[in-house]
Amino acid sequence: MPVIGILNCKMLQDEIIYLIQNDSNIKGVTVVENGEHEEFVQKLNENGISYTTVPMIDSFPDLKDRGDETAAGGGQNDADVSLIVWNLKLGLHEQPKILKEEVYKDLEFFAKKVDGIYLLYGLCGNVLGHVEEDFKDICPVIILRDSDGEVVDDCIGATVGGRRKYLSLLRSFNSIGTFIFTPMYEATVDEFFNYSKNRGGLTEEQMIEMNKFMFEASNYQQIGRLDTGLHYTKDTLPMLQKFADTYNFKIFDLEEHGSQEIFDDCYQKLKEKINLKEMAATV
Repeated sequence: MPVIGILNCKMLQDEIIYLIQNDSNIKGVTVVENGEHEEFVQKLNENGISYTTVPMIDSFPDLKDRGDETAAGGGQNDADVSLIVWNLKLGLHEQPKILKEEVYKDLEFFAKKVDGIYLLYGLCGNVLGHVEEDFKDICPVIILRDSDGEVVDDCIGATVGGRRKYLSLLRSFNSIGTFIFTPMYEATVDEFFNYSKNRGGLTEEQMIEMNKFMFEASNYQQIGRLDTGLHYTKDTLPMLQKFADTYNFKIFDLEEHGSQEIFDDCYQKLKEKINLKEMAATV
C-alpha cells in the first residue's frame, strides 16, 4: 500500500483533517512529533480519527527497507493508502529564502520514506514555484495548483479557488488594505505576527509598534473573515478581536466563501502520479 507524505504549513491542518475524513481509502495516519503537531493531533482526537505518532521523521522506515506489511498496514485493495503528516512552523514564512531551504531539505529527507509527497504550500514569497520540477527525478511531489494549472499564491489563494479569484477578491477592497483570515489564521494570529518578537528579543510593546508602522505604511485597515466551510478550529473570535483592537482594525465577514476544491483536486492528482509510478515499476 502506498504511503503519502504530507508536508504542510501549520495553517492548513484543517484541510488535512477534511481529506482524512473524506477518503475512506486512508487506512493509517502517522503524525511526526516535531513540536508543531499538538493542535493537529487534538483535532484528530476530537474527530475520532485514529493515528500513531513518531518522535521524528527518521523513525519511519525508508522505502527500500519497508516490507509489504509495514507499507500496507492491512490495506485490502489497490486504492488504499496511508499518510504521514509533517507540520512545519509558521515562522518560516517571515523569510522566504529560509522557507525554501527548510522545505527543500525536508522534501529530500521525506522522499526516502514515502511514495509521493503532497506539499500544502503555495508560492509563499515566490520561492516554491519550481518544486515539482526540481524533484521530478526524486519523488512525485504535488504543490497546490488551481484549475488553470497555476501555483496558488498562499493558503488563502487555495481556499478561495486560485489566483484569478484571489486577485478579484483583493480588488474588491478598493485599495483598502485588508487581511483575509481563515479560522486557523484567527487561532494563530498572535503566533504569526509575533514571531519576530520571540526570535529577535523584542518586547511586546516594541513588536506592536513595529507592526503598527508596517500596517499603516501598507494602508491596512480591516480584516475580512473567510468561511472555509470547515469547522475544526473553534472559538477564535476572542483572539481575533484582541488583534483587531490592538491595531484598530475593522472586522467583517466576507461574502465569498472558501472551498476544498483545490485541496481535493491536488490530492487526487498526487494519487494518480503514485499509481502511474507503481505501474511503470511493474512493467
